[in-house]
Amino acid sequence: MTKKSLLCLVLLFTAFSISAQQAVLTEVVGTVEVRLAGSANWVAARQGMILSEAAIISTGFRSSALIQTGSSVITVRPLTRLTLSELRTAAGTETINVGLQAGRLRVEVSPPAGTRTNLEVRGPVVTASTRGTVFEFDTLNLAVQEGTIQYGSGATGFAVLVDAGRTSFADEQSGRAALPEETAVAELRPQQPITSWSVSAPEAVNAAEIPGAAAENTVGLSATVGF
Repeated sequence: MTKKSLLCLVLLFTAFSISAQQAVLTEVVGTVEVRLAGSANWVAARQGMILSEAAIISTGFRSSALIQTGSSVITVRPLTRLTLSELRTAAGTETINVGLQAGRLRVEVSPPAGTRTNLEVRGPVVTASTRGTVFEFDTLNLAVQEGTIQYGSGATGFAVLVDAGRTSFADEQSGRAALPEETAVAELRPQQPITSWSVSAPEAVNAAEIPGAAAENTVGLSATVGF
């Protein structure tokens, strides 16, 4: 076999072993819009809609969506905008990268036996990454319901591990993620159960200073926002 033939076989094998993955909108509530890859137009989302890499999803007031991609389910909360940056499958490993520009997500990752899922949600300053867990993230605040999340910023080179039932928050300027112990101290109260949403003390103070701020679209109106 010539080197040229061998190279063609390698390229062909690579093309079959690494494939693009798609996502499906399994539920749409209220006003949800989608901008597909390569399009400049926003269209109304509908249940069963197929999404590929680079698709952008946006939800309005009192609106939400469920996205199923591989073994992961992403719940898109109201007033959220995200980009499906990468959806790939290779050699039994799913790679899912989501860019969260604004709002809040709940992520459930449950890879079947014998497979692995590497999932990252990137906010403007900090990233949450996991291989299998359940968590909520709003670009700065993190609450973990199951498993363990690696939470930090590439800019600082510092990441913390946040286990189930614990929370963390990131500094908006530096991207530094707080240790779960720091979160508990900042809130001046015991750690909350996994069904509660904790925010950083600075955010709670800032939100309280905004006259007429609405609870629906401001994460930090109080130290805890229940789900």
